[in-house]
Amino acid sequence: MNRLAAAALVLLLASACTAPPPHEARAPASQAPTAVIAQTAHPLATQAALQMLARGGNAIDAIVAAQAMLGLVEPQMSGVAGGTEILYWDAASAKLTSFDGLAAAPGKTTASLRTDTDGRLLPPSAVRHGGRSVGIPGTMAVLEMVHGRYGKLPWNVLFEPAIETAEHGFALTEYLHRIMLLDGITLAEYPGLRLYFDEHGKPLPIGARVRNPEYAATLRRIAAGGARGLLAEGGAERIVQAAQGGTLRSLMTAEDLRQYHALEREPVCGPFLAYRVCTVPPPSYGGIYLLQVLQMMEARAGGRFDFHDAAFVHLFIESGKLARADRSMYVGDPGFVTVPVNGLVDPAYVRERAASIDAEHARSVVAGRPPGAGIARREPEHDSSMGGTSQLTVADAAGDIVAMTTTINLGFGSGLMVDGFILNDVLVNFSAAPRNGASVANAMAPHKRPFTSMAPAIVFDAQGHPVAAGGSAGGGRIPDYVAQGWIEILANQATPAFAVAQGHVTTADAGKIVLEEDTGMAGLAAALRTRGQPIAVEPLLSGQGYIERAGTGWIGAADPRRGGNASGASAALPQRDVKRPAW
Repeated sequence: MNRLAAAALVLLLASACTAPPPHEARAPASQAPTAVIAQTAHPLATQAALQMLARGGNAIDAIVAAQAMLGLVEPQMSGVAGGTEILYWDAASAKLTSFDGLAAAPGKTTASLRTDTDGRLLPPSAVRHGGRSVGIPGTMAVLEMVHGRYGKLPWNVLFEPAIETAEHGFALTEYLHRIMLLDGITLAEYPGLRLYFDEHGKPLPIGARVRNPEYAATLRRIAAGGARGLLAEGGAERIVQAAQGGTLRSLMTAEDLRQYHALEREPVCGPFLAYRVCTVPPPSYGGIYLLQVLQMMEARAGGRFDFHDAAFVHLFIESGKLARADRSMYVGDPGFVTVPVNGLVDPAYVRERAASIDAEHARSVVAGRPPGAGIARREPEHDSSMGGTSQLTVADAAGDIVAMTTTINLGFGSGLMVDGFILNDVLVNFSAAPRNGASVANAMAPHKRPFTSMAPAIVFDAQGHPVAAGGSAGGGRIPDYVAQGWIEILANQATPAFAVAQGHVTTADAGKIVLEEDTGMAGLAAALRTRGQPIAVEPLLSGQGYIERAGTGWIGAADPRRGGNASGASAALPQRDVKRPAW
């Protein structure tokens, strides 16, 4: 039985056994193999990406066009004033590269986001949204960097679809409307978001046409002047002025905005079954967490990876707790702290961590001591469980692949809008105020980038050929989502459509383990409680997206909990020799 037939059989058997909840029954997908494929969180962004591919562009051109569109049609999740992680496979050179465009702290900071300039400790509510939480954006800088190296189409062409849509309008999606209601977004509290409210101050209904000519003007500046165009013609000063809104004013300056630079970093890779999974390094902890969990589950699952089995899910939860403890201790911006990356994903170390799991009982966990670890720096536990983040994955006809996760952090970011786009609130991802002056890896500092849960990944087979790519949105829960997704695809040979539609479990929420309500996962609550797991059953709004090799083409799917899709152009990929990467 070939891989596609096996995946189809898995899907058929699962549907025959139980009637899945609505979002488990379907996923926006491209199931017929296609030569090129684009997966994004909104059909218009997918369409923009495919337009660039059809015009002779490559995967890099496609993600720039898609991001420009997402900033318009999915403004609560990502945009030109956010941060972005990119994993790029260049087929011609067989080179894998990671690019860091994460938002950063301004040149003037305090000891923590909750520490005011006079030393007072502020309540979390004072800094969650508003100007003090805004980081120096990096999304356009990193897109310009990768396009300058690898793009094919002229930069200005990439913004044409988003500019046209901003001028003529788009239909407000069910997901955007739902997030406004779930997050309690009101015009009184967020006057800058008036674009998304009617004349009575109520959120616009689903399908309402939204025009954003200010965003079109911003994109024209970027199209003409590159990433610097965002700051041109007074743009930097307007961003700084907008960041004076909210409870606390920002400490950033226009010069902070102009000094930002994207960075190239070495990807981090690890084994899982017959595959090599590669992802982004710190400041992301999501990639390390992903690789640790995959290896721990391989070590302890006995070859049976069944998310319908409480015993397996218990092991998954305990492995996630161990990975989370390690990231709390060791992960921060490598420009400021030494992160033992290789030690954290070293197979011998991870097997040692896996061996500590009690198969029958939940246990309290502490960080381990990986090879190369220096002085431990304990970070107070925290997670942003809900996230304003988006996942994009593109493969082109030449074999180039991009897996990109992009964010303005929490939903609607800081809640501040200027020039047609929303400012991020990424500085909430720094650690809370250090206790007793303790040193912590993720403490806030000038120009430092806070750690992130992003974990875009590209998977390679034993011959070094890429076979799958993807990632997820979802705040601090991202590593759990992607670990589940990759286990389904790589261990259970599920299709991307099947993988994205399955119920979730996450360890990200302090004091509880969350199972996704209205899914088969919720049915394991009682059995997991008998093992001592503090179970809660709640909605989980993931935002996964994966693509997978299928013969000479690709199939893919986007998370049915959101409004995205995966689509491509049907044709056979050219057969040619492919270099094997030198790991």
